[in-house]
Amino acid sequence: MVSRIVRARALFLSGCIAASALWTARAQAMGAIVTAPAGGASITDVRIAVSSTGTRTSRWVSLHVHADAADPATSFAWIIPVKPGASVDLASDAWLESLEDSTAPRVVPPDVTPACGVGGVELDGEVAHVATTTPSSVAVATDEPALVGTLGGWGLSVGDLAPLLDAAGADGDSFVALLYSGVPSDVVTRTLRIVDTSVASVPLALTGGRSTVTVTAYTFSDGPVALGIGPGLVVDPSLLLWNDNGTSTYAGVSETLLTTNPGAWLVESAGSSLLFRGEPVPGGTPVPALTPTYFTDAWTYGDTVDAPGPCTAAVMDLSSSTDPTPLACPPGALLQVGPAPCEQAADDGGTQDSPLSCGGISDDLALALSGLAPAATWLTRARSIIAPGTLGVDSPLVPTDSSPTGPVVTCTSYDDPCGVDNGGTPPPPVQGSPGGSSTGGSPGSGSGGNAVGAVGDVVQAVADSSSDGCDGDTSESSGDSCGGDASDDDAGDDCSSSPSGDDCTLGVTASVRRGHRRHGPTSRLLLLLAAWVAVVRRRGRRVLPAA
Repeated sequence: MVSRIVRARALFLSGCIAASALWTARAQAMGAIVTAPAGGASITDVRIAVSSTGTRTSRWVSLHVHADAADPATSFAWIIPVKPGASVDLASDAWLESLEDSTAPRVVPPDVTPACGVGGVELDGEVAHVATTTPSSVAVATDEPALVGTLGGWGLSVGDLAPLLDAAGADGDSFVALLYSGVPSDVVTRTLRIVDTSVASVPLALTGGRSTVTVTAYTFSDGPVALGIGPGLVVDPSLLLWNDNGTSTYAGVSETLLTTNPGAWLVESAGSSLLFRGEPVPGGTPVPALTPTYFTDAWTYGDTVDAPGPCTAAVMDLSSSTDPTPLACPPGALLQVGPAPCEQAADDGGTQDSPLSCGGISDDLALALSGLAPAATWLTRARSIIAPGTLGVDSPLVPTDSSPTGPVVTCTSYDDPCGVDNGGTPPPPVQGSPGGSSTGGSPGSGSGGNAVGAVGDVVQAVADSSSDGCDGDTSESSGDSCGGDASDDDAGDDCSSSPSGDDCTLGVTASVRRGHRRHGPTSRLLLLLAAWVAVVRRRGRRVLPAA
């Protein structure tokens, strides 16, 4: 019996490895960058959205590229393998920004009106507008030798990517190359949209960097999906505490979970309500729905022809439809790789006649919902990381039976809400959340209240026997010293040394940066404890599949 079990496990593992290799071979890579001088810049953050009908896939991608401090790049090329018939366009900045705004976690305390202490809502996302850069030149190469010639004309070389690109070319792919010249030390690329016959996946097989690459993915599907073939990550709700300065431990806990499990995905929000209705937030402003946010922002940026109000109303008329949305064709204004396999009947050959478009280049929603029934479409947000010095893997979108989750995350308990460390009076026991849900489970499930008490006892014991010498000062400076500047200006940070690359996003104010990391002594000790717990759980194989 034991030998049968061993053989069965071996067959299962070999099947998973084979399936992973198959997806890596079939899925379409998001691409990589080459720089002049070589190694003069690296990808630190990726935002990517994916929508697929089974026969056609639309992908939206934006990169954050950070230059090397010692030998910064003066130019770089973004290389992306594409299928024959691919249509390539520059999308409105409003698209990925509105996806982030409509799906980013809103963390709230256990009680919206605590007896003492601080309430509020913490946004764990980056929703401010960031200036983006467009390519100075665009070219298409039908094979790897032609790509080498194109890059050589730009003073660039494929370097170590040659074997991977050669394999992609052997699979019949062409290559789109985008040149960015005269670049500053930090670049966020204008969102690139590619529509072709790729399979439904988050394609990261050619993507990596010298430092950690953080990936935020948004997917449109005809029901709940999981990303990748491995188990998903789940935040332990017992580690989610609300601090006495109006922040939470969510950012530290989630970052620790991702860092100790590179390549795995943490689903932070998923459901159909995010598209058209949004979500209420206890004690705060509701999470905005994607549709009105997208049209309003696109109008602000001059990327629409019609006003956002009528456009939103037209989409809302279709939001309850259970019939698949007619196919919308991309214009391929930036580049068309061979004949476009699209059959939309539109006078202008694009998406302008679609009721899901608002004119101009605001056709992203129309393409995202093409072939999907609006009432049944799920929007999912997930995060992952690519470890330093490694390449990512393509993550297929796998149908699952998960329930809607997020984007409201309710903390389980408080971190000294009434100043107990200073002689305050503790609040009454929390009797549950007035609304929302906790990512990966509710406070009453999983670890339970006893775990919360144990965590609190350990943190208090450590706090009583330790001191950072700052007398409770919660200011944050670049050196984290007591006498430091209380501002949160990290403009000088080098993201090559940052595990997440958060500090390299341009133009993002401190009030909306991920995690609002201003923690007091007790909170910092809690984050260290959270990291230790995450490692122990990982070693004990207690990472659970995503709900």
